[in-house]
Amino acid sequence: MNTIVKLMTLALLFSLQSLVAQDKGDLTIRFENVKDTKGELYVGIFEKDNFLRIPTIGKIVKVDEKGSEVTFEDVAYGSYAISVYHDLNGNQTMDRESDGMPSEPWAMSGTIDPNQYPTWDAAKFDLKSKKQEFLLKF
Repeated sequence: MNTIVKLMTLALLFSLQSLVAQDKGDLTIRFENVKDTKGELYVGIFEKDNFLRIPTIGKIVKVDEKGSEVTFEDVAYGSYAISVYHDLNGNQTMDRESDGMPSEPWAMSGTIDPNQYPTWDAAKFDLKSKKQEFLLKF
């Protein structure tokens, strides 16, 4: 009887572990209207607490003539926002005009008005499937 209880406990633990492992997905982001092939795209995935500060996950993507895309693998299910800017001059910073408006191309998830400062509520989305894709337009 004791052996059966131990085996059932182990089986339960393994099944719970596999359920937890399934709470991650791959997030692929494709970029459209990238007008210049020089420079790199700085892609950040943000959570609410760090929105537009330091990304939870980030990658730098080379730009090519065919368009660009990036995949983030094994991202935990949850609410996120994507922000990307095209660093044309290679200074690793999103350059801005004197009024604070970006002077380099950028794109963001959600329904962002390009003439207003982005908000979490307008940019957020839920990652809740094994594979999810976004198309961001500059």
